[in-house]
Amino acid sequence: FIFFFSFIMSMKVIAITGTPGTGKSTLTKYLEKKLKFARLDLHHYYKQISTGYDRSKQCYDIDLKKLEKLVKEKSKGENLIVDSHISHLLKKVDLCIVLTCSDLKKLEKRLQDRKYSKKKVRENLDAEIFQICLNESKERKHKIITIDTGKRFGKGELIKKIAKFL
Repeated sequence: FIFFFSFIMSMKVIAITGTPGTGKSTLTKYLEKKLKFARLDLHHYYKQISTGYDRSKQCYDIDLKKLEKLVKEKSKGENLIVDSHISHLLKKVDLCIVLTCSDLKKLEKRLQDRKYSKKKVRENLDAEIFQICLNESKERKHKIITIDTGKRFGKGELIKKIAKFL
């Protein structure tokens, strides 16, 4: 029992969050290999963890209790990286990596390349301007590393920063 308890206590959860188009999935795939963490891409589960689809916003309304339950089920005691613009909404997060993009033209192009509607592009640019993911992460008092993907950053340095937090 003591061994099992210490094993569960040592499980780590890293949330990778940020406005759509900031590079979450790209970074998560890199960290998954480097850190040997399991990856949970929430994009595949939005319908399952939602209360319904909002046609006007073109997105699912997420039920946070369903989100917490899904993460608990999928972790199976493994270290986990949760990839999504809502991952910072989780209660138990050991480290929250918030991706931003100070180059709004670059972000706008990425969103347009995804065939987002003009309204959805504007909504996401506004979310980036107002730093919604970063502010919500701070409100939840997560340990935070912020990375501006509009500029170059060293992945090796990031790994060292993550190691200090975990």
